[in-house]
Amino acid sequence: NLPTQCESEEDLCCPVCQDVFREPVVLSCSHSFCKDCLQSCWREKRLNMSEPPLNRALKNLCESFLQQRDQRASEDLCSLHSEKLKLFCLDHQQPVCLVCRDSEQHTNHRFRPINEAARQHKKKLQGTLEPLKEKLKVFEEVKVKFDQTAEHMKVQARHTERQIEDQFKKLHQFLVEMHRSGFLGPITDHSVKSINSSILLNSPKLWQSTFFPNKKL
Repeated sequence: NLPTQCESEEDLCCPVCQDVFREPVVLSCSHSFCKDCLQSCWREKRLNMSEPPLNRALKNLCESFLQQRDQRASEDLCSLHSEKLKLFCLDHQQPVCLVCRDSEQHTNHRFRPINEAARQHKKKLQGTLEPLKEKLKVFEEVKVKFDQTAEHMKVQARHTERQIEDQFKKLHQFLVEMHRSGFLGPITDHSVKSINSSILLNSPKLWQSTFFPNKKL
């Protein structure tokens, strides 16, 4: 029997993968997760965290539970007749023993050797999983392209900002020099507003040439 503090398999399941803990680690908040599950979540969120300590007590409990479960699986007996489960009832979709096969409950039912039924179910499950794997692959490829596009747009935006700042600085320097040389009169609020309006009007052209070089405004 399992230790009394573990009431069921649920008590030994990781909240992420929903399976029995594998190499469980414990966080400062006292919650435990599989080491691989936690690291995978951190990678997805791009978090750089220090590795939490191994939950040795929980690891020992899980290993004990898995050993006992594997042992029970290799020695599965019919709960009604204590006989080995050698057949699979296709009508009830459950493993049965030879006594069950001959019982009234399974009259005129169809049976398969349990190993054959297991192979068929495994093949069917794999057939169901393949399309899902393909969809996951496509999703991951699209996500990579989206991330690359988003990063490219960020770089282009920073580049455009620098271009606008450089153009503004050059224009400002040009006006100052023209004013000092006497070619321009005093710089008034009206002239400043006119310059700003000119910059704003030309900014879309700068963004256009940066992000959509082949499209006309």
